Amino acid sequence: MTPLVTPSAEELSERRRSLRKQRRVRNLQNIWRVLAISGLAAGAFWLIRNPFWLLLHHPDQVVIDGNKMLTDASIHELLALEYPQRIFDIEPEALIERLSTQAPIDQVWVSRQLFPPRMAVVVQERLPVAVTIPSRPGATAGEPAPTSHPGLIDDTGQWMAQSDVGGLNHDFAVPKLQVRGFHQRYQRQWPSLYQALQTSSVNIHEVDWRSPNNLILHTEIGEIHCGVYEPQRLLEQLALLPQLRSLTNDPKAPAVDYVDLTNPQVPSVKLSQHQQPTADSP
Repeated sequence: MTPLVTPSAEELSERRRSLRKQRRVRNLQNIWRVLAISGLAAGAFWLIRNPFWLLLHHPDQVVIDGNKMLTDASIHELLALEYPQRIFDIEPEALIERLSTQAPIDQVWVSRQLFPPRMAVVVQERLPVAVTIPSRPGATAGEPAPTSHPGLIDDTGQWMAQSDVGGLNHDFAVPKLQVRGFHQRYQRQWPSLYQALQTSSVNIHEVDWRSPNNLILHTEIGEIHCGVYEPQRLLEQLALLPQLRSLTNDPKAPAVDYVDLTNPQVPSVKLSQHQQPTADSP
């Protein structure tokens, strides 16, 4: 059995000094570790609150995409961003609301990029398919805007005043189809009517909707009266148009004021030069 050796007082004192030194070193290490972490956290917080490297300095850092009708400059103007602008101060929801309400834009997506600082704005425009012609000059109180102001219609029937559509691209072709007398009550009917017009092999350049009781189409073969608009009946009326080409292609045929297709089963023509209307089959 190994005998126990009792340390001397001098050895015990030296051991206590060593332990106290080790404790001081550990305490200093902990203090430096806390200071380093606090410094990094404070630096990161300062960079976030003062992101001099996350500033948008000029419009070139805002990338516009998806626009065909509106120019980049017009969209930048609608965004109304001030430069320099901290990227964290920009509210995408506010930009989306601004573009959706002030421009013919259906949907907007806004994303922010930190490195390098940049913002992307992707838009989906409401492209017009027809131009509206005012049916009444000037504007009166309570009068729907389409009847008194020139405008544009998209394929869903959404109307927009031409004066509100600024900054058009030079390469954008304004629709050739014209609509006279467009009214807000026609908005639900327009999508089906427009789709029906696209099925016609005869060129239709104007829709006269001033009277709800008589939809008039101005076509390459003349004026066509369709009566009250009914989707299925309009398809039947449009199917008859190619058969009526002889009314304008035949130089010997009498001049016609208009063709009445109110009843597609019994079409008739109104002769010009004070001639009486006669029944005719296509």
